[in-house]
Amino acid sequence: MKIDTLITVLGWEDRFLKGTAIILKKYDIASMILISFTDYLSMNNMKENKSKIEKKATELNIEIKYIKLTYADSVNNWKTLGAFFEKNEIGNDILINTTTFPRETIWTLLFFLKSSVNKVNYIYFKPGKYSDDWLTKNHKNPRLLFKHSGIFNLDQKLVLFIITGYDPNRMNSIIEYYEPDKIIIFNQNGKQFNNKIRNNIVNIDNSLDFEKVEINNYDVEIATMEIRNKIIEYSDYNIIIASQGPKLSALSTYKNFLMSDSRIALAYVPVRDFNSEYSSGFNPNYIKGILEL
Repeated sequence: MKIDTLITVLGWEDRFLKGTAIILKKYDIASMILISFTDYLSMNNMKENKSKIEKKATELNIEIKYIKLTYADSVNNWKTLGAFFEKNEIGNDILINTTTFPRETIWTLLFFLKSSVNKVNYIYFKPGKYSDDWLTKNHKNPRLLFKHSGIFNLDQKLVLFIITGYDPNRMNSIIEYYEPDKIIIFNQNGKQFNNKIRNNIVNIDNSLDFEKVEINNYDVEIATMEIRNKIIEYSDYNIIIASQGPKLSALSTYKNFLMSDSRIALAYVPVRDFNSEYSSGFNPNYIKGILEL
């Protein structure tokens, strides 16, 4: 399959380099956009991974265009991505490697891409395992994505949709910050990565009104419709959605933003520290699909 532009984020995890190798072998890629976050370039393997990707791209005659972002500066990131896509032609066939993308960056990217293409291809690689220790820490205040803060009616209650992951403190921080009237917890189904235990360590005040829903975030189309059904059910509420599960959940949440005529809000909890051993190993059975914009 011919791809005009592959968009990927430089990562330190095993699955970044091995996943990229599979992509370069599977697809006929003309150019690559390599996004790097300057405040995390000191993480293990980052320089080595960058050199290996550049060497392989040269061998395959793939042009690389670079975008440098700063994870801690969302305002500048928005401006930088906007300026890049205003000035650069990327073609019609786009492939996003979502594996190591921050969710906020996925949403920002999709916002700018939808002005020039009506669909994107995506691919995602699971790790062999996640760290048994912490994944992220030192969380910052939650924030709504620029131009994606929803339409709020002061006469309506607030419902918070949270697609959960393995960072319970991150989840609790968004609950405390927005103080919703109702919480819908979307738990990833399945037994992978000790999921039944790690994805159910939820410290929610019993006084809060919450509901749990099992969801398969690895199937973007099904997850999109399951979230959509809940949006319809709570159409008389103001709705904020936070994606903290598998990176593919960022696609199903964004699709629902588009399907809801921008009425819902997209929220994100930034962090200061990522574990250098966030994940290890690699699952070659990738997930791919097409997202209509």
